[in-house]
Amino acid sequence: MKNAADIGVLISCDVTGIARTLRMALRGMGVRRIALATAPDQVEEGFATADPSVLLVYVDSDAASDPGLAVLRHIRRSPDSLMPKIPVVAVSQRRDLATINAVMNAGAHEYVLFPASGDVLLKRVMAAVSSTRPFIETPEYVGPERKNADVSKGASASISG
Repeated sequence: MKNAADIGVLISCDVTGIARTLRMALRGMGVRRIALATAPDQVEEGFATADPSVLLVYVDSDAASDPGLAVLRHIRRSPDSLMPKIPVVAVSQRRDLATINAVMNAGAHEYVLFPASGDVLLKRVMAAVSSTRPFIETPEYVGPERKNADVSKGASASISG
């Protein structure tokens, strides 16, 4: 596993206060390379200039028009995406099953309930970065394989908060 100081994080969040809070929490845990994208069109620019190891994307709802879900779908499915296989950690204040399912079906590696401690956030970032799950590309789904070794024990996708 990489050291926190060795990873780069791109935060995609259209709510400036939440983006800054996430940045502050990660900095407090030792992450030094953090870039912010406060508009969807800044994400590809962030990929080109910041060379991130992981993308944090803020999702506010399960609506198809949600900016965070739109960014996640673009990253995973657009032929113009610079990093379609980048590990993605979704951050949301929503704990309803519809939002969680929408995020995971859009191709996120991890889901973190906001607000989260810096420790929880860093653990999910590190889990996404070190994920060994194969990447799946089908007409219905693009992202990391949703099944993992713990499924036989009754666990499913990682949701923290």
